[in-house]
Amino acid sequence: MSTSVRSASGAVIISAYMNAYAVELENVNVVRRERSLLTDISLQVAPGGCCAILGPNGSGKSTLLAVLSGYMWPSSGSVSVGGHTYGRVDLAKVRRGIGLIEPSRSPAFDERMSVADVVATGLFGTVRLPFHQEIAAEGRRRIDDEIELLSLGGLRDCAFSQLSTGEQMKTLLARAMVARAGLLLLDEPTAGLDMGARAACIGVLERLLDRPNHPTVVIVSHHLDELPRSVDRVVLLKRGGVFDAGPADQVLTSHKLSRLFDCSIEVLKSNGRYVAAANDGSPERLKE
Repeated sequence: MSTSVRSASGAVIISAYMNAYAVELENVNVVRRERSLLTDISLQVAPGGCCAILGPNGSGKSTLLAVLSGYMWPSSGSVSVGGHTYGRVDLAKVRRGIGLIEPSRSPAFDERMSVADVVATGLFGTVRLPFHQEIAAEGRRRIDDEIELLSLGGLRDCAFSQLSTGEQMKTLLARAMVARAGLLLLDEPTAGLDMGARAACIGVLERLLDRPNHPTVVIVSHHLDELPRSVDRVVLLKRGGVFDAGPADQVLTSHKLSRLFDCSIEVLKSNGRYVAAANDGSPERLKE
């Protein structure tokens, strides 16, 4: 599937071959040291979809991302990404099409690496640029285009290690897009950011999701206000199991989130975005 992205002037600035990856988990269980971390998880995300995974601390959200990215093997059940079933395919090849972005646990880049260097590693799937290997003109164009699209031009030569968390998140997104990731896995992408930086990062993600033939996105979060407007599926996890799942408008309700987090939560939707406020007390809505 070919894709092109146009600048504001209308010029084509990226031409690439990219497939958005479908995601499917069927009856996945994860048990470690006789403790059940995930129980009977089934999940389907269509190619190009945006799925949010929400739940309290310890509900299994990060474990689910580790399973999807192939860094944790399920005790039972099947995992398929991009039409490839784990256990029947070279996992290293599948991972090259997955962008795993965890701002709180960034890859161990050399502290001297610039933003441009970090973005360039997306061409190789490494955390270091290979020695004595030139980047071809087409690769340099991809790097330049993503740096510009994600508003990193002014930081191009800055050390990645000296960036703010929000700037690092944008750099990692640019790296994933240079790698032509078909699946983006985002683990609490705005954790630790102030309100302005959070809004800026959400804006970047929404612009990415506006691209033609954009990647499939799975985002793990505690916060409704960091979900992009285009989120089309939500899975609520509690104690390692699926508490509820379905279209965002049907799942992100005051009643369901109050039961999920065991407190009174009021959910509002404004300008296509969800926000939630927690209150004291045990309201009637917590009852079955």
